Amino acid sequence: MAYDVVVFGAHPDDAEMGMGGTVAKLARAGRRVLLVSLTRGECGTYGSQAEREREAARAAEVLECDHRLLDFPDSRIEPDLEARERIMQLLRELQPRIVFAPYHSNRFGHHDGMAHVDHLATGVIVRDAVKLARMRGVERESSSHDVQRLYFYMVPRDRYPTLLVDVTAEYAVLVRAIEAYESQMAIERHGRAILEILQTYRRYYGIAAGCEYAEPFLCEEALRADVDTLFSL
Repeated sequence: MAYDVVVFGAHPDDAEMGMGGTVAKLARAGRRVLLVSLTRGECGTYGSQAEREREAARAAEVLECDHRLLDFPDSRIEPDLEARERIMQLLRELQPRIVFAPYHSNRFGHHDGMAHVDHLATGVIVRDAVKLARMRGVERESSSHDVQRLYFYMVPRDRYPTLLVDVTAEYAVLVRAIEAYESQMAIERHGRAILEILQTYRRYYGIAAGCEYAEPFLCEEALRADVDTLFSL
């Protein structure tokens, strides 16, 4: 089955916490969206593998999209040849026009959730797999596929985003999708609950975008626009 959009994450909840409002916006616009978690979150501080699998299914229902959990080892994802080829084959199977992945580098410390080693490795794997997927000479047994655009979420604090997506209208759905991960609601930083942290993050970018809530993305390619697009940005 082909999808318009495939969102990769390292763990169940990455896509929802990182860009769930944008996922909801795409699904509501009639786009076929698939969330792919490379791992099943079995090594997380909170929640068992079985709990996180159930939570991922509930979150996908809330966002009105499909989801798939792969079996890469949690906390031990390696951006090696096998991983690149596996994701390349998946892209050729799913044929998405647009792909999202965690940003592939982050210089901040271990307390920054976005800097988790699995997030960075996933970004590298997906970036390289997108390149390989379009090369007809690579793995000739499967048909090549050229992804139209690759966007990165989990934008590091020292990088300014390429674009901001207004998710104000989708905010209530976003909160429900995040709260579907009941096991992860115990996460806190300096007395601030994870939901408050994620809300503050989106409010910050909302100020920059001129709306209440926004989600940031990086694109490493030039973005083309026509006159109408220029006036709608």
